[in-house]
Amino acid sequence: MNILRIAFFGLALLWSKALLGVPLPPIGPVDVEGRIEKAVWVPEERLKGRPGLSGSLGRDRTIPAHFLITLADYQGVEPPTARALTRCLTNRPVGGSDPKEKPPFLLLKIHHEDRRLLKAGMRVRIKGYTIRGDEGGTWTSYQVLEILRP
Repeated sequence: MNILRIAFFGLALLWSKALLGVPLPPIGPVDVEGRIEKAVWVPEERLKGRPGLSGSLGRDRTIPAHFLITLADYQGVEPPTARALTRCLTNRPVGGSDPKEKPPFLLLKIHHEDRRLLKAGMRVRIKGYTIRGDEGGTWTSYQVLEILRP
């Protein structure tokens, strides 16, 4: 009976550790250039924290206004980095099964208040793009956003 209790306690401990929030290792900074295939502007959103949960999920937070842009014909990032950046922001499949193959698109989150700034068809260069996060969401930053061709 004691062995059963110890085993149960061990499993409960392992399960509870799996539920703890773990920060997302930072990706970047990277410099990327590409053509905007799709640009979706998302207004600022306030989210209530969930008491008792760790990381940013446990407290109230504000998600700044931002664009989710899908870049095609992009350059500047290796295929594994392109997959990792995109997977942080979507559950959509990202390219084929070959990890060395360049995914057909790159999804980026670009914080900006002006909903008219970015449009499909523009060519842009983003310098110093970084993504971080935890169980409460992802945070992105960049140093420079250049519109190369409107």
